[in-house]
Amino acid sequence: MSDRFQHSLGIRHLVCGSCNGCEHEMNALSGPDYDITEDGWDLVASPRHADVVTVTGPMTNAMRIPAGRTLEAVPEPKIIIAIGDCAMGCGVFAGSTGAGMGAGVELGAEICVPGCPPTPAMIKAGLLRAAHCLDAHVDHAPVRERAVEPRT
Repeated sequence: MSDRFQHSLGIRHLVCGSCNGCEHEMNALSGPDYDITEDGWDLVASPRHADVVTVTGPMTNAMRIPAGRTLEAVPEPKIIIAIGDCAMGCGVFAGSTGAGMGAGVELGAEICVPGCPPTPAMIKAGLLRAAHCLDAHVDHAPVRERAVEPRT
């Protein structure tokens, strides 16, 4: 179990105004090629059951309050993962009228997965980093790690 998370991982996903490209790639994580359930990971409907919150999109005005409420409901320790360029504040919607700085930027994401959209393998690598950070936190180490390497 050296490179696997020692516990189950609940993942709550927030769509904060994305084009749904990142969501399509996240859906592949439930398929047979990337099956996250093999690792004991699951997408959860309630933020109260989540360990990790994934966010996509530039953060629309309509999502600011609901996103904040969702994060308040997630128990500590929690990790926020920004998925895609828009969530990192550098996507195609950056600087547009209805878009914010990026959901990950505004919500304080600890891990960033770049790409437009990132591949399912990159997203899974980001989730694995989050799992290791949570394991380290259980062992009383700090919970901070940044960025999945961009694809080449």
